[in-house]
Amino acid sequence: MPYHIWARPGEVAPVVVGVGDPARARLFASLLEEAKLVNENRYPVYTGRAGGRAVSVVAHGIGGPSAAIALEELRTLGMEVFVRIGTAGSFGDLKVGDVLVAAAAAAPQGGLLNSYFPGFSPPLSADPRLTVRLAEALGAPVGYVVSSDAFYAEDPQFVEFWRRRGALAVEMECATAMALGWLRGFRTGCVLVVSNVVGRHEVVDLRERFVEVFRRVVEAVA
Repeated sequence: MPYHIWARPGEVAPVVVGVGDPARARLFASLLEEAKLVNENRYPVYTGRAGGRAVSVVAHGIGGPSAAIALEELRTLGMEVFVRIGTAGSFGDLKVGDVLVAAAAAAPQGGLLNSYFPGFSPPLSADPRLTVRLAEALGAPVGYVVSSDAFYAEDPQFVEFWRRRGALAVEMECATAMALGWLRGFRTGCVLVVSNVVGRHEVVDLRERFVEVFRRVVEAVA
């Protein structure tokens, strides 16, 4: 049994949807049939059914290190496909409520990824076939994002730097999921809902948007 996810083999489905927020994990679990809480230690994990196929939902916490622990343990428990459904801060071209599919990510040197790939740039891309399937199911644009370890570090210079380089948004976990997908042999997809435009403070209730996105993602992968 893993250190943090106290589930038995067979309790985690091959398809796992990951979110940072435990409340969003509960929301998604409520949309599954026969959903059960199979782990409440550290990372809540729910497993149910959608379209006749088993699907799990995990709340992996905020940031790459937290997500990496969850992904490592879920892989040992049978995960084959991981789709992150999270939030992102737009660099300006996308508005609040828009959905994007991240095909790749940029991340700072060092830190967590350097622990896995010391001295090398890790493979920071999602599974290509899964990415296309998600984009078609959602009717969403495909692009790349910046995965940052510091939620409040962005400033106007940061935004302009990445806008000039074609990035669409900033978030915190996609790079980790992408790198570990290639390293550990599971397929990764990343779907993001824009929750804010970087530099503007706004709090918007996006629950209905997430419900719509979850249903389309599950239909596409399950």
